[in-house]
Amino acid sequence: MNMGPAETPVPQKVLPPISRPRQKRIREIQNLFDSGWKVAEIMAHFGISERTVYYDLEKGKELDRALAEGVDQAATLGREIRFLEESRRKELRAYHLAKNPQVKIGHMRNAITIHEKLMKLLQDAGLVIKMPERLSIEEGNPFSDPEFRAKYIALMKEARAKGIIIHGL
Repeated sequence: MNMGPAETPVPQKVLPPISRPRQKRIREIQNLFDSGWKVAEIMAHFGISERTVYYDLEKGKELDRALAEGVDQAATLGREIRFLEESRRKELRAYHLAKNPQVKIGHMRNAITIHEKLMKLLQDAGLVIKMPERLSIEEGNPFSDPEFRAKYIALMKEARAKGIIIHGL
C-alpha cells in the first residue's frame, strides 16, 4: 500500500466469500425486489427457486453490512465537504465572470443551492448546530416570576443544544 506522509491506512472491507458473478446476481435480485418485483417474477427471470431468492436477499444484506463497515466516515464526510466547497467556489467565480445578467442569476442560484446542501450536511453530521435566535413563551403560561422564567428559557435552550426536540423552538 503506497501511503504519503499524511495519509492513514484505510481498513479493507471484508466481504463474505461469494464469487463475483454470484454477487452480481445478488445485487440484481436486490434491485428487482426493491423496485417492486414479486419473488415469483424474480424466480422466473433467473430460473431459481423461491428459497434461493430469499437466501440471496439475505446474502445481499450481509454484503451491504460489509460495505458499510468498511466506510471511513470522517474521510467520506471530508471528501463531500471539499467537493461542495469547491463547487460553490466555482459557481461564485462563474457568477463574477459572467457578462449576461441571466447567466449571473443562474450561477448565483447554483451557489446558493450548493451552500444550502453544505450547511444541511454539516448540520446532519452534527458539526454545525443552529440555535434559535428568539424564544416565545405562550401567553397565559404559569411562569410569571421573571427569575423563574429566565431559568426556564435557559433550560429550554440547553435541551435544544443537546439535540432534544422541543416543539415551538
